[in-house]
Amino acid sequence: MLAGKGFEQPYRSVKEIVHHLIHNPFKTETEIQEEVFSYRRGGVEPNKKYADMLRRGLRKGLYKRILWKRKSDNIALYRYYVPTSVKENFLNNN
Repeated sequence: MLAGKGFEQPYRSVKEIVHHLIHNPFKTETEIQEEVFSYRRGGVEPNKKYADMLRRGLRKGLYKRILWKRKSDNIALYRYYVPTSVKENFLNNN
């Protein structure tokens, strides 16, 4: 194993997010990162890979988001959920 090079990390996929949101709908981006990947923002490691993963799932239509509240003109909080059609397809294939 190549310690320190990221190879000891488990493989992460958008499917983990989908599975989590099926059983725990309407989570924020921070809650998803903490609960699915045990990642806490504000630490040493940047959250870019987890944020990009979340965006990939959105682009693929695996989950959707709704505006939960607006903190200011340029800061909005969203809640993520899996639509019923995706949920049924995901549960039947996995």
